[in-house]
Amino acid sequence: MTASSLFSLVFLLLIISLFSAALASTHGLNDQSLIQQVVSSDGHDHDILMSAYHQFSSFKKEYNKTYLTQEEDDYRFGVFMSNLLQARRNQNLDPTAIHGVTKFSDLTPSEFCRKYLRLDGQIQLPKHLKTLPILPTDNLPTAFDWRDDDAVTGVKDQGSCGACWAFASIATVETAHFLANDKLVDMSEQQLIDCSHECTDDKVVCNRGCKGGKHILAYSYMLKVGGVEAAKDYPYTGIDTDSCKFDENKIVASIYDFNNIVADEDQYAANLVEYGTVAVRINGSMMQTYTGGIACPPCSDNFNHEVTLVGYGSDRHWIIKNSWGTDFGENGYYMLCKGKLTCGKNPEAIIPFANMTKATY
Repeated sequence: MTASSLFSLVFLLLIISLFSAALASTHGLNDQSLIQQVVSSDGHDHDILMSAYHQFSSFKKEYNKTYLTQEEDDYRFGVFMSNLLQARRNQNLDPTAIHGVTKFSDLTPSEFCRKYLRLDGQIQLPKHLKTLPILPTDNLPTAFDWRDDDAVTGVKDQGSCGACWAFASIATVETAHFLANDKLVDMSEQQLIDCSHECTDDKVVCNRGCKGGKHILAYSYMLKVGGVEAAKDYPYTGIDTDSCKFDENKIVASIYDFNNIVADEDQYAANLVEYGTVAVRINGSMMQTYTGGIACPPCSDNFNHEVTLVGYGSDRHWIIKNSWGTDFGENGYYMLCKGKLTCGKNPEAIIPFANMTKATY
């Protein structure tokens, strides 16, 4: 880097820092960890020195973003500029991934968490929840992906409804049902959002539709009511309603049990290969900037997102089905390096088991 370009970079970051401080004072924007724009992984400063307004205009066009007033547009531009502060930091913390402008780049971290990571913290596990026996791991496939067997439905989009818990549980049941019945059926997350209000044994945490929930409680609900409808019969709206429209006569899939997996990633892999896709909890905060590659973020005890393991790569990185649409990450998927699923306190990995059914589709 030349002396002149280094000076330009420092000057730009100084201007952005001052602008961010003013923005925080004006709008009460107190977030310290802000998302970044596209940056060069090799340390060159070309991208970061591009016109911020040009990047913002391109962002709005690509993601079809419009704002009701010029004041709101100006505010979002300020947020977008503020996100440059985190550019190098996220890339340096997570160099094997690619971090950049995403459809979430006009959101502050608190807005992003509120809309997409609505998940309560640690819960008391159900008393009846059993842990699966230890499986041998010596002869696991080098790489494995349930998508290769057409056992995984397409990536879905929860929108701004904080119901990742419903999407993770439905995704695993879809695969479990496929393995039991040789039929891949797109099932209804909206049924869970509208109808599943189960709580933990201590009543501290409950499923609350778009306001958050737990996949463990979703499985309990499916056991209680007998199953789940197809998405075509109970379509997704992405909003909370006061009405549960569940029709037991339209059940297309059911489970007879769901079990925990011992907190060991080799066991996660063995159970994934043996029994099907696995619902897990992760920290999704840095996913706001993720555009591709294999993410390897710092460990965290703050599990705020639920997702589905569908496979792993030859280096045992996890292939994760997310629920933010195909315009997130790698065509809707998130690649996570080995070791990050069990490095926090009290990790969870749950797998359901489906009944054979005579339902028509």
